[in-house]
Amino acid sequence: QYILAKYIGWGGLANVFNPKSPNWTNEYQELQTLLTEEEYNAAMESVLNAHYTQPLVIEKIYDAVENLGFTGGNILEPSMGTGNFFGKMPENLKEKSKLYGVELDSISGRIAQKLYPSANVQIKGYEETGFLDNTFDLAVRNVPFGDYGINDKKYNNRGSFLIHDYFFAKTIDQVRPGGVIDFV
Repeated sequence: QYILAKYIGWGGLANVFNPKSPNWTNEYQELQTLLTEEEYNAAMESVLNAHYTQPLVIEKIYDAVENLGFTGGNILEPSMGTGNFFGKMPENLKEKSKLYGVELDSISGRIAQKLYPSANVQIKGYEETGFLDNTFDLAVRNVPFGDYGINDKKYNNRGSFLIHDYFFAKTIDQVRPGGVIDFV
């Protein structure tokens, strides 16, 4: 778990997927042998959204959440990566909470499952989850941002949300009235 916790995703490593990048030839070839075609493609697609959030930012988010009176409950981390928000959660909150996470990238999601075995970590797109609306007391995350949308039948008729707008809209529905959403 100590070694797995150091993995931060592919966000800063776009060149490792470029076969013509001279400084990354060895790493490119190594990935070709280590990952299945599906894993490789998913890792490459995650480059745009695999953002590392500094621990200090996560700690300040939890400070704010506790200042709002949150003491525990059902916590959702959509687009969780390896689960840094779970990892930096204060123990007093963790003890009184059930953790739920969603991660599209299979490598990051499997690492999150190993790091947080008692959490319900689903490896799929947020649009594919079956969580009931009004289920969560808190949602925390640095959600993906970009100039593209998500195909979710429930939200397609509400206009063309960009990915970050989609994460906000869906999470507003997922969090119960009076719950807290604290996104970067």
